[in-house]
Order: sequence, then C-alpha cells, then structure tokens
Amino acid sequence: MTDDTNLFGEQLPRLGAPLFKERWSNQRAFMIGVYTGQGLTAQRICDRLGDGATPNMITAMTSHWGYHSPEAEHTYAAVRIALSGLHRSRIDAEAERRNMDISEICRAVMETVARENLWKAVLDA
Repeated sequence: MTDDTNLFGEQLPRLGAPLFKERWSNQRAFMIGVYTGQGLTAQRICDRLGDGATPNMITAMTSHWGYHSPEAEHTYAAVRIALSGLHRSRIDAEAERRNMDISEICRAVMETVARENLWKAVLDA
C-alpha cells in the first residue's frame, strides 16, 4: 500500500483543488513559447498577452511542459540582435579601450539606458 492507494491497490480520490487542465489555445501556447524563448519574464509575458494570465500560471505551465531556462541565473537571458560589421567593430573597439568584451559593453549600455530611462536621449537624438 502506498500513500495514494488503498489496501486493495485502488487509487484514492484526490483531495483539494483539481489539477489544472491544458486548455490554452494553440496561439496562446505559441506566443508563450515565443516570449519565453525571447527571455521575457513571466510577468512581462502576462503583460504582453493581456488576457488575464498570471505569472504563476505561466511558470506552472512552462514547468509542467518541462522548460528550464538555459541561463545559470533565471532572471538573466541572452538577447540576440543583428548588428552590421561596421557597428560591431566600433563597439568592439570601444569595449577594448574599456578593457571589456563586446557582450559586456553592450550589456552595460543597455542596462544603463533601461535603469536611467534614457530611451529619448538615445533614440530621439
């Protein structure tokens, strides 16, 4: 006898709330996959969906589906962007002057812009 069977080996009824059912549309599941792949947080995914999903629902389902972030620290995710060779060269030259690599300088610039809300200063110049 185990904790979930009776003396005759029969399954005991489940107590408490029922387990969730997978009822999301294909489009919703697809968009969650896209946003998760882009490294968005569960809260940001909910904001983008705008359909009443909660962060707990997103994390429960991604965990249920077996998804685990490839990043060592779950709050960090790689953001892939395409840059021309000219711009990569200029960024790399500046990174070298600062004793950094290209990913470190890009991260520092983007974190500073986001933290200090410098979008207008950078994008509307």
